[in-house]
Amino acid sequence: MSQPENVRSVLPHPPKAIPNYFLASAFEGAQIAEPGKSKSRLLELYDQLAPSHFASIPEELGEADLDWLDRFQMTRLEIEREERRMHFGALALVSLLFFLLLPQIVAMEFANIALNLLALLLLTLVVPYVFVYFGYENRVRAMALGHLRLVEARTERANRPE
Repeated sequence: MSQPENVRSVLPHPPKAIPNYFLASAFEGAQIAEPGKSKSRLLELYDQLAPSHFASIPEELGEADLDWLDRFQMTRLEIEREERRMHFGALALVSLLFFLLLPQIVAMEFANIALNLLALLLLTLVVPYVFVYFGYENRVRAMALGHLRLVEARTERANRPE
């Protein structure tokens, strides 16, 4: 699957200029299989293919295997999307509170120490939340790319002549 020259790729992911502080998912390396039991063949395969966002899918995989990988990827993607929504809500709430509080502080000419400290706390929370949300956004986009690659592989294999 070659890419036309006029199409911009979403890879490399993450871009080189972005710090990696918040780019790890809670599910990376998580114990999914029951403790003491080995992972299934498909879970092992998922762990091998997911870091590259399914850039190369082995030709020997059948439709059933691709279907399982895609369902697993979609489940993880939905979980990441929900986390992204939650962190966006927290970022929006903290930002809104800061900008609602700021005019009051300026009008009082920074006379109330408690309000000043609250505004400072809200401002210091906004900065890390931007990075946290950015990390979730990048993971969701990369996982969606993996899903699209799995859909393409499933379609390609389904349309092969027998």
